[in-house]
Amino acid sequence: MNPSRFLFASAPIRFRSAFGHASARRERAENVLVAVADSDGRYGFGEGCPRPYVTGETAESARAFLERRRAELLELDGVPALRQWMERRATEIDANPSAFCAAELALLDLFARQRGIGVEELLGIQPLRRALTVTAVYGTGSWAKFGLTALLFGAIGMREAKLKLSGNPRLDARRAAVLARRGAVRLDANNLWPSAEAAVIGLAAAATHAWAVEEPVRPRDWDGLREVRARTRLDIILDESFTRIEDLAEADPRFVLNLRVSKLGGLTRSLAALRLALEQGRSVIVGAQVGETSILARAGLAHAAAAGDRLLGYEGAYGIWLLTEDVASPSIGFGRGGTLDPCRLSLGREGLGLRASALFERLLLSG
Repeated sequence: MNPSRFLFASAPIRFRSAFGHASARRERAENVLVAVADSDGRYGFGEGCPRPYVTGETAESARAFLERRRAELLELDGVPALRQWMERRATEIDANPSAFCAAELALLDLFARQRGIGVEELLGIQPLRRALTVTAVYGTGSWAKFGLTALLFGAIGMREAKLKLSGNPRLDARRAAVLARRGAVRLDANNLWPSAEAAVIGLAAAATHAWAVEEPVRPRDWDGLREVRARTRLDIILDESFTRIEDLAEADPRFVLNLRVSKLGGLTRSLAALRLALEQGRSVIVGAQVGETSILARAGLAHAAAAGDRLLGYEGAYGIWLLTEDVASPSIGFGRGGTLDPCRLSLGREGLGLRASALFERLLLSG
């Protein structure tokens, strides 16, 4: 049964604390949310996080895409029809991956609820049954803020760390050294340096405390990335350089992939990219957009399940650790030690297993 209502909006939820990195600094969520419902009262929810420096999208362009294609999306009555639509609109989805992600997740949620099954069963994958260890992510704020964040993460026993680089080599090295005393550290440059030579110089001090660096040079500078890897002996993690499955044809097979559902254009596309990556023998990290809600966090759990023993890290489930409120219930978050155990979440058995929060209802369901 195709949906009878298709609503969308943005929810600029405030952060508990501002978060910055080399490409952006934000104090609130930047997203687009979608709700679909059928005539029998069943519903589905979706979310995308457009980022200009990742996919070239903005919240405004995402909403424009959804308005433009709303009528066509309302005509889809199941997964086969959705996949056919995706094939016809592949080029447009490439240009609007986060916007389509929001629509696709909502439709998959609805289609699964209509059949009384979970989204994983709908897509033919196994749900996550094991606990994950969430990576502690550190932004580029002041030393005082870094210290407070390290104190808070340390108090709950989080050891694995991802450090956003500021471009100040001495400062970044000091922070990496502090975090390395607890556990494994990976660095994230967010395309900070214009060349491999500059990246090697900038990474020299911090590299001794880390095992990998994410996006040290400009997106898809494949030669530069290989040079950084060879000279620093750090593994390379791709994020902005990996936004389409076609990127896998050019990327060195030794590079680790950061999988984010939103940037890859939804769950169907991102799972296809993951399957190809695993066939190529790659390792992956399941990432998250800063400020995503439990809707995208829930989609990320499907990625983590499908990645199996090739999963090197998980960055999601920050929910109300970062946001002042969530749009879904239960809010997916980690506990002591950064542990996220899906078996302890109060998820429903149908669709994504989430319920709309009062905030989501105010934004969308009353519209």
